[in-house]
Amino acid sequence: MNDATRGIAGKLKTALEQEDEELFASLLDPAVRWGGEEETPETCHSRGEVLAWYRKLKDAGISAKVADVIDRGDLVVLGLAVSRPERGPGSEIAPVVFQVFRLAEGLVVDIRGFPERAEALALVDEFDSGE
Repeated sequence: MNDATRGIAGKLKTALEQEDEELFASLLDPAVRWGGEEETPETCHSRGEVLAWYRKLKDAGISAKVADVIDRGDLVVLGLAVSRPERGPGSEIAPVVFQVFRLAEGLVVDIRGFPERAEALALVDEFDSGE
């Protein structure tokens, strides 16, 4: 753990819990990528696209509280307790989802989401091993 990563982790927590879009934007690299390893139509490739996606979630009534924070090297993992208004059968979200934020030069350059803590930590281990 280093102080810079710990500081960014704290700012990410604050930005997400307080729905502070300005603070969140200040933490994102202009070319940040958010999505899985595979490219999909939902993959974001810029700060504007990531902010638009988070805004869409907020507008749908989805909110998150940070339940877990792990920082290791240039990676931050946030466990997010997600809540949303009821939308009927099949609208459930996992009680906690995990987002891995990869940092470079003090900004988030990559975001990946996982339904399980172990999967998020496996990615962290992968980055640590240089794969």
